[in-house]
Amino acid sequence: MFQKGKAYKVKVESSPGEVGFGRATIVDKIGEKILVQLKTSREANKVLPKGTRMWFVNESSENSFNGMWATSVLGAQLFSGRTALICSAPRLEALLQRRRTPRAALDVNASIRMEGDEKCFHLRTQDISSSGIALVSQIDLPAAVDVGESIIVSIDAKTGKIEATCRVIRIEKNWLANKTVLGVEMTDMDDDSSETLMKLLNLLGLDNKSEAETQTATSKLFGWKGEQRGEKEDRSFIRKTGEISPPDVEPS
Repeated sequence: MFQKGKAYKVKVESSPGEVGFGRATIVDKIGEKILVQLKTSREANKVLPKGTRMWFVNESSENSFNGMWATSVLGAQLFSGRTALICSAPRLEALLQRRRTPRAALDVNASIRMEGDEKCFHLRTQDISSSGIALVSQIDLPAAVDVGESIIVSIDAKTGKIEATCRVIRIEKNWLANKTVLGVEMTDMDDDSSETLMKLLNLLGLDNKSEAETQTATSKLFGWKGEQRGEKEDRSFIRKTGEISPPDVEPS
């Protein structure tokens, strides 16, 4: 399926917990290995360090596989006067895991700030669930906003303002669309915000649980401490499988 001269959407893991998207053109094949040139919104031919993992994302109706083809950068060499990445033979990685809590699309104003800092950065929400939020930024965020760090997130929802302390669990940089998606897990909020959030989830149709299930979910929602969630386990799950679907990008 990987043909010389064709371009594919790819996801690149630049560092643990931080990924980006681009377009990879297969310029040649060497046995089972492939030569790739990667294009992003900032670089026409981005060179990645050896060992970088890359996935060819399924975005074509011609490819019905359930998963992504994974490869690793083995090195680089010149091809027709330009640097090309030497990558290992792509291997299919099936998508077996699923998001553990249902989410709903939500596009409203939001802001984030670091704990103890009053400076805010304005974003938009992408989706929300009882445990987390996906946020989209069109501007470069400060280096302090990193995986594992705590931030304060405020949302201007139809049901009212929601403010929560959140932990950053995923950062996706979409080079082609020039935007960044943050996946955050809510860890603490006051009673008013909790009530407003529950009203919002109800409005978005995420209330179709039994009373017992709702009480369990609510206790996790309001408790959110380490004893109710294994933080190490959650972080590992998110980094490996991701909660956020890869954003659409414009064709190169």
